[in-house]
Amino acid sequence: MSDEQEIRNLFDDWIKSTTEGNLELAHKCIADDALFFVPGVGANTMDKKTFAEAAAGVSPEESPIEFDLDSKIRELKVLGNYAYLWVESTLVMSPKNGDTASEMQGHSLSILEKRDGRWQIFRDANTLTTVSE
Repeated sequence: MSDEQEIRNLFDDWIKSTTEGNLELAHKCIADDALFFVPGVGANTMDKKTFAEAAAGVSPEESPIEFDLDSKIRELKVLGNYAYLWVESTLVMSPKNGDTASEMQGHSLSILEKRDGRWQIFRDANTLTTVSE
């Protein structure tokens, strides 16, 4: 399998882990020393544990919110044992109690590293922010 296909499979697993609340799968996608840069979080960084728990910590059945995530790869480039992935996403969060849904849109730029024969997210900058109504 090509590196590009392995990265596409990693991306699919990452989306699956976040939409299904699969924390174990999320951890497999992320390097132990990964850093995530997200708007509005302290010094704007989160580590592997914090980000994985925020992204995939609750199963869909347990969550009071229904998540609809649409993420598309816009660019993928492999450079030896490193690669980058530019993704465009829209996330709609609909409270199960019928309250008004909210929407977030933005881009992420992930740097991946191939370690011990498998690709993992090493750095990630995410600009997903709330869409004004």
